[in-house]
Amino acid sequence: MLLSNLLNRGSVPVLEKVMEFTEARHEVLANNVSNFDTVGYKVKDLPAEEFFTELRQAVERRASGGGGAQLELKSTTHFSRDNNGSLQARAQEIEDNNILFHDENNRFVEKQMAAMSKNALLHNVAAELLKMQYEGLQTAIRGRL
Repeated sequence: MLLSNLLNRGSVPVLEKVMEFTEARHEVLANNVSNFDTVGYKVKDLPAEEFFTELRQAVERRASGGGGAQLELKSTTHFSRDNNGSLQARAQEIEDNNILFHDENNRFVEKQMAAMSKNALLHNVAAELLKMQYEGLQTAIRGRL
C-alpha cells in the first residue's frame, strides 16, 4: 500500500502515461512509413495536442483532489482505456499535405520520419526521467546516498 502510494504520486504516473502515448504513436507513424506505396492509403497520426491537454487536466484534477490519488485520463475521441487499463488510441487521418498522388496516397515520408524521430526523442526523455525517479526511490529504500 505504501509503495503504491509512492508510485502514484509525483511525476512517475505522468511519465508512464507519456511513454504509453509515445509507444502507441510510434506504432501509427511506423505503419504510415510501411504503407508508403500502398494504393489509396491515407496517412494517420495520434493527436498529441489532445493527449497532452487531457494529461495536463488529469494532473490538475489530481492536484486539486478531484481525481483521487491516481492519475486518471478521461476518455476522449481518440483515447480510452481497456479493461486492463492499457491505453487504446484511435488514429485520425491527416489531410494537411495538399498533395495527392496518382495512386490516391497522401504520403510524405520526410514528415513521417521527422515525426518518428521527435516521438522517439520524447519517449527516450520520459524513459530516462522515469529511470531517475526509480533510482531515487531505490536509493531511499536502501537508505543510502
